[in-house]
Amino acid sequence: MSRLEVLKEMLQTSRDTIAALQGREPSRLYLLLREQREIVREISEIQGNGQVKGVTLADQLAAAREARAQRAAGA
Repeated sequence: MSRLEVLKEMLQTSRDTIAALQGREPSRLYLLLREQREIVREISEIQGNGQVKGVTLADQLAAAREARAQRAAGA
């Protein structure tokens, strides 16, 4: 199993745990969100980040959220 695969698995586990804890344990949730950010950063480093000059991670996240919202609206 590659480092990237392990990180992606960790990210999914983190997402599942955050969803389960939502609203119940805010202090633990904060720590998990920090950990999730670190996992995403490491994945980005491994994948070469794929950023086009002038496009920030915030822009990429906003585009991904918009695409997800459009998919959900179409479903």
